[in-house]
Amino acid sequence: MTTQTFSAPATRGRSLMVFKPAPDRSRWEGLAVASGALLCDLALLVWLLRRPVDGVSFLLLSLVLLSLPLLIQIFYRTWGAFTLEYWLDRNAVRIRWAAACLVIPLPAIEQIISDGSPPIRRSLRFWPAPFVRPLGSDNNVSWELFASRPPGQCFWLQTAGALFAISPAEEKEFLAALQEYNRLGPSHILSLCRERPGLCAVAVLEDRLSRRLLLAGLVGALLLFAALFFAYPSLPERLIFHYNAAGLPDSIRPKGALFLLPAIGLAAYLVNSVVGLWLACRGQRTGAYLLWGSTLSVQLLSLLALFSLIR
Repeated sequence: MTTQTFSAPATRGRSLMVFKPAPDRSRWEGLAVASGALLCDLALLVWLLRRPVDGVSFLLLSLVLLSLPLLIQIFYRTWGAFTLEYWLDRNAVRIRWAAACLVIPLPAIEQIISDGSPPIRRSLRFWPAPFVRPLGSDNNVSWELFASRPPGQCFWLQTAGALFAISPAEEKEFLAALQEYNRLGPSHILSLCRERPGLCAVAVLEDRLSRRLLLAGLVGALLLFAALFFAYPSLPERLIFHYNAAGLPDSIRPKGALFLLPAIGLAAYLVNSVVGLWLACRGQRTGAYLLWGSTLSVQLLSLLALFSLIR
């Protein structure tokens, strides 16, 4: 492991400089995979609309819905891979990734380390852009990758409690500018922080309880459709939906009207998810939890009503 300290002579200051990372072909692979999966989902939806309602139709619908989180993950990381940049001025190194930005103040950088990195395991969770990921911590020091190539081919910006790996394509120019700005000194003091000005929902979804409640709502919507799809072929064409006070049927409708109940559960999930994310982004996390939890209550009531009609 070798280190480099700030030693270059000061020269005339420059404004913000933007450095691109070394080329990374995984971003094009991610775009191709996500686009292909999206086309497959569209084809499955067309087939689903042309099929009779039965258990196979539900399996097709489930496949499409369950693929959506994976598609979002791939599209988000592909977006991040295309937007990864290193912004440098006399105050900080800013690492841009999708809608997030990591701000590393120049005075906080203690040294630059090369030829050293902890072991790394490949994971589909961090694909595309496999070298943008956290690596855990060692001796109360966290390691994070913001690079487009393996850690051994990067250099690390060391602060008091963290190491950040980056891989600018113009490495020598980046290091020279970094040393120059350090000798100039900051125009104002910043703190090491993460900014997400464009997509607050990403920060919200990093919370475990938020992810579990949203996933539970999706599963609840699927259960509603499953109960109806599997029972639908054996149901009579017309069903009794309501009885009057004398116990006589006063509302008889086609069985297709049963889809209103799963639709209510799905609509509650979509609306409450969006509104809950809006609340969480404004610091009202408890309100978001209550709203997402109420989705499960609506879905449970819809499921009980559905069973009472198809039994």
